[in-house]
Amino acid sequence: MSAILGCVHLDGAPVDPQAFQAALSALDHYGNHGRSSTLLDGCAFGHQRLDITAAAAFESQPLEEDGLVLVADAILDNREALCDQLGIERRCRGTLPDSRLILLAYRRWGADCVRRLVGDFAFALWDAHDRSLLCARDHIGARPLYCLRQGDRFCFATDQRAFRAWPGLSPAIDESSVAAFLLSPGDCHDISFFRDVYPLPPGRVLRVDQQGLTLDTHWSPEEAASVRYARREDYVEHFHELLMQAVGDRLDVTEGVGSHLSGGLDSSGVTVLASQLMQDRGRRLDSCYTWSPPVSSQYPLPGAGRRDEREVIARICRQEALECHYGTTTGADFLAYLERDMAVDGTVDVFEELGVMRVAAKRDVRVMLSGWGGDESATFGIRGYPGYLLRRGRWGKLLSLTREAAGGLRRPRKMARFFWQQGVVPCLPDALFERYSPYDDAGGPTPLYRQALIERFPQAAIRRGAAWRIYPDPGRMQCLLMHHGHLGSRMSTWAHWSAEHGLLYRYPLTDRRLLDYTLGLPPELLWEQGQPRRLYRDAIGQRLPPGLGKNDNANERKRMAIREECWRLLASAAERQAFQLPCEWLEMAAFRERLAQAPGGGMNDAQLSDFISLCSAVQAWHLWRRYMPSA
Repeated sequence: MSAILGCVHLDGAPVDPQAFQAALSALDHYGNHGRSSTLLDGCAFGHQRLDITAAAAFESQPLEEDGLVLVADAILDNREALCDQLGIERRCRGTLPDSRLILLAYRRWGADCVRRLVGDFAFALWDAHDRSLLCARDHIGARPLYCLRQGDRFCFATDQRAFRAWPGLSPAIDESSVAAFLLSPGDCHDISFFRDVYPLPPGRVLRVDQQGLTLDTHWSPEEAASVRYARREDYVEHFHELLMQAVGDRLDVTEGVGSHLSGGLDSSGVTVLASQLMQDRGRRLDSCYTWSPPVSSQYPLPGAGRRDEREVIARICRQEALECHYGTTTGADFLAYLERDMAVDGTVDVFEELGVMRVAAKRDVRVMLSGWGGDESATFGIRGYPGYLLRRGRWGKLLSLTREAAGGLRRPRKMARFFWQQGVVPCLPDALFERYSPYDDAGGPTPLYRQALIERFPQAAIRRGAAWRIYPDPGRMQCLLMHHGHLGSRMSTWAHWSAEHGLLYRYPLTDRRLLDYTLGLPPELLWEQGQPRRLYRDAIGQRLPPGLGKNDNANERKRMAIREECWRLLASAAERQAFQLPCEWLEMAAFRERLAQAPGGGMNDAQLSDFISLCSAVQAWHLWRRYMPSA
């Protein structure tokens, strides 16, 4: 993978070479294997190179040929299929870089070539014949790409730091994005905090020319075709083939490979399949990485009859002969995360991954496998399924599901609550769902934002994610989750952070071929034999140990301890006269009062809610200090 940067002056004016190089230099941490650039008539393109695959060693970007210029941050997973379609001889394929494949695909199919690309990519292609620029981002948003339009100037970059470093270009803060963030800090979106800047949405193609901007879709979850087989065994077999393909294609790298492992279905499945495939190829996974703390007197294993994901992790590590690196994140690490520039890093609360990146980089790991994205696809649960059964009069299966979810017939109140919240409420109109929503968070902490800010941007209140409610349709729920923005947001954040360590994240469970399959499965396969996600378990096979599940109570206790420590550090800093600079987005008196309220002996749920609100205020305060002129 790599980083790309480009600028096109639609009026043909020359691009300032010194300004462009300054912007490209801001992305040097992406280019462990060098950078290169080219300036043409009215445009400039730059590339920061990081070799991960064998073919990447033959990259030479920007790629110029017959009036076409391409820069790509791409790793294609269907290289062989593309080469077959393009008629490329086998003896030439090993030295053919992904950028060249994309260019050849464009020559054959034009803009429709993007529909044939499988993998993680963001690229831009300049066609001098009609002075048009084509920008594309992969279906899920694994690779970031940001666009900026100011008058006749259009720029794109892997990282917004390039825009900030461009002399005379630096975009100002968009305060409507700040208002939306402070209103709903946990509702992550792949957005920009800068005016005139926006991320290219996943699955989209943008054409830029003198007539303006045209945005088209090259992949959408709604387009997944229905998958129907006569036998259940056929579903399992096809699922297994696609899983092996998705994991295997992401192992075609020259460097060390590590894997996330939480004890849940997603990461466990990816880890055991990757271990199996690498052993078949005469290699081994470097190790696995988890946020959970090591077993200790502070975080002991629970008593008999209670599950702990660390036992599952240990079982998999023994089975696959893997070393596991446990989480050792501290409150100081959380504080350092809050102090980072969220305008360029993103707002996703995944600070514990910073510690994983540091450890993995020291071990020369260059590719990290993650099960992220499985909940929306391969291991989608039953969200929307009870309502689906209710609407179709499937009373027997609904009763069985309700009984299982509540823990048996001896718990009639829990059964009634589940039936109401998961079966009846999703069938209600939006207005009534809002009233009875199981996600109602009324009674939260007193907000720390200044009301005047929210009143200036009334649209901020409705910028929440697409999956804010449950519908009685599991397929619709999956599509809404795909559109929600949290996947691309986290992936962008990890792409920015991991660049500092020469590390690349790959997400097998978001493979486009796998998504097209799982999104087309019949809802009846979501819950079988009293268990959700049964099809995925069977597709992995016997290598998947029993007892899997996210039983991360120890990790949650660790996270609570980290938050409490971080709050105390914030309170101590406030005592030393930190946070004295006024911030017009915040009620400063309430902010400083909240800073001083750090718990001293364990954090309860009410204090946790207060702390989450405080964190967003701290991040906003740092944003103000960095960017606002009056600061």
